[in-house]
Order: sequence, then C-alpha cells, then structure tokens
Amino acid sequence: SKDKRLLLSDAGSVAYTDPGYLLFVRDGTLLAQRFDVKSLRTAGEPLSIVQQVGYEGSLQSSFSLSENGILTYRRPSSNKSKLVWFNREGKQLELVAVLDRFRNTFRLSPNEKMLAGDRIDPQTKQGDIWLFEFSRKIQSRFTIDPSFDYLPVWSPDGNRIVFANNRNGPMDLYMKALSSTGGDEALLKSDRNKAPTDWSRDGQFILYEMTDSKTGKKDLWVLPMGDHQPRPFLQSEFDERQGQFSPDGRWVAYSSDESGRYEVYVQSFPTPGGKWQISTSGGAEPNWRRDGKELFYLGTDHKLMAVEVKSGSKFETTAPQSLFETPIIMATSESNYSVSADGQRFLFNTILEETKPEPINIVVNWNAELPKN
Repeated sequence: SKDKRLLLSDAGSVAYTDPGYLLFVRDGTLLAQRFDVKSLRTAGEPLSIVQQVGYEGSLQSSFSLSENGILTYRRPSSNKSKLVWFNREGKQLELVAVLDRFRNTFRLSPNEKMLAGDRIDPQTKQGDIWLFEFSRKIQSRFTIDPSFDYLPVWSPDGNRIVFANNRNGPMDLYMKALSSTGGDEALLKSDRNKAPTDWSRDGQFILYEMTDSKTGKKDLWVLPMGDHQPRPFLQSEFDERQGQFSPDGRWVAYSSDESGRYEVYVQSFPTPGGKWQISTSGGAEPNWRRDGKELFYLGTDHKLMAVEVKSGSKFETTAPQSLFETPIIMATSESNYSVSADGQRFLFNTILEETKPEPINIVVNWNAELPKN
C-alpha cells in the first residue's frame, strides 16, 4: 500500500533478522527491537547488543548482518585526517591542516581560499556543513540543524552554498548565503532523494542527482535558478551521477554504469545530443580545469587521470593519461578531491598515517539469547 509508518527515530542503518527483530544503531550502540512483520509494528524496549559501534561516512552504521545470521561490526575510529595539496606527479606540496571528523566529501571555493565539507558529530551523529579557512586554518560550523546536511556545492561567486538536507524525510535541496546569520532557503522539495553535484558558472543552473522511483537508479536533473522548475537532463535504466558543468556551460561530464562498470562521459548542454566516452578502463568523479581545456577523473585503481579537451564546433579529447596514484583510502560516490584553477594542484583529504583503521569484529550466534516469543 501507499501507507507509511514511522518505525524508528534517530536510527542509522537498519537490518531485519529472525526471530523477528530490527537491528539498528542509536547513540553508538547496536540495538535489537522486536518487530512484527504482519502488523508492521515494533514492540517492547530495544535490547543492547554491542556498545560503541562506529559510523561510515554519513548515517551508514559500521555493522552488517549476513543471511545466515553472522554479525560483523567495527568500533569508532578517531576520524582525524589531513588536508594535502599534491602536484601532477603526485608529490606532496603542502600539508594544509589536520582536520577533525571531516569526511572525504568536500568542495573547494571558487577563489580557493575556503573549503566546504560535511562533518559528523560523534556523539549526536548529526551532520552539518562546516567551512575551513586556509589563511587562518580554522574550522567553523556553517549549518546548524538536528537533521542531516551534506554534499555542499558553491555558487560561482562563492557567496552561497547549496546542499542536501533530510529534515522532511527525503533529501531536499537548500541554499544558504555565507553572510547569513539566519536560516537557509528551501530550493526544491519532493518525495525523492536529491543530491546537488554542480552549479553552472553563469549561475543559472544547479545540476543534481535524483533517484528514480521505478528503476531505483540515479538520474541527472537541472534546476533553473530563474523559474525553479526542475527538468530531467539524463534519464535511463542506468545510473547517471556526479554531473559537472564545463566552464563554458556547453557540456556536462558525468559517470554512468551503462557499460556494466562506471565510466566517464560528456554530453552537450542544455540539450543532450552528442555523447562522448572519456574514460577507457573505468572511471568516476570528473572535474574540469577552470579554462575547460582539461578534464580529470578517478580511475578504478584510484589513479588520477587527465585528458586534454578541444571544444570547438565539436567535442574532442586526447587519450587518458595517468598522473599519479591518489591517497584515497576508500572512494565515496561523491567528491573525493578538488582541482586548482590552473589544473596543476590537487587537494585530497586523506587519513593520517598514524591512524590505524579499527578491526572488523565477527560474532556468530549473537542472537542466541534473544527472546523467541
């Protein structure tokens, strides 16, 4: 049916297991709560299974349950990372800062003086957008919301940020000015999850991903900043993600799994027409150089790739060239690196060498003492 019922509040990942329990993490504790699959209702108080379970990225809890009932989980890590500039040969140029609890998802401001990223409070698990100023080397909170804010995208003038927020359930698009001392502005609300990916250089269009309700795949949509009437840009039975406008606004680079693995493609904008495959052996996360004469992406082996672009009456590129193996530990599906305007430096947020990942714990027969009735 179309009826919706709230089962759990303030819960991370959820798994169902016999004999009729939901497993979820709340305040760092893995809990099990009785669940009736016929009435679709929970019953009783949740039972504590494991203390101190970590989170991976946003609200993805660090636990997993196999079909035969084996439980795995990971303890919280320190979440400290370092922000580093690299040159085209992969040589470390500058250690910008050691950051606390920044995820890999971050964006460099147009003037390259600030960084916007989503950060998670380890106690409340609340996600907010934070700013990092390079000159003063300080972090400051940009959004304050009991719900989850993530995936910041800068306006071309660097005065505003659009981001996703789930205060109404689905991820919707909101905007806030850097000079604002008040709240944010809702740009687009609907019953489907949305995630911003880019803002055109002329300020007229926001590109975002939206999940198709029938296929469950990601499509690319455009939100005009004039009439605010969204329209589809790329829709298919496959994923189209990570859309990036070319600096002249004539093209959109994106990744898609239409070939069976993710590759980087370019299509014309505003009307999809000509289509070019950029990567040859898998790729994702395209990023343009400021003058549009080069396009970068991450290969499947985490190597940073570059192609030269000739954009005249038609779109032409050279063969992809490998620059260096990036320091990414675990690539997300979002934004793992930023490129300087001249394409000579690359900013990565990576784990500290002295920070070791927590081991994965495996528990068999974990549910033996759960009440069966």
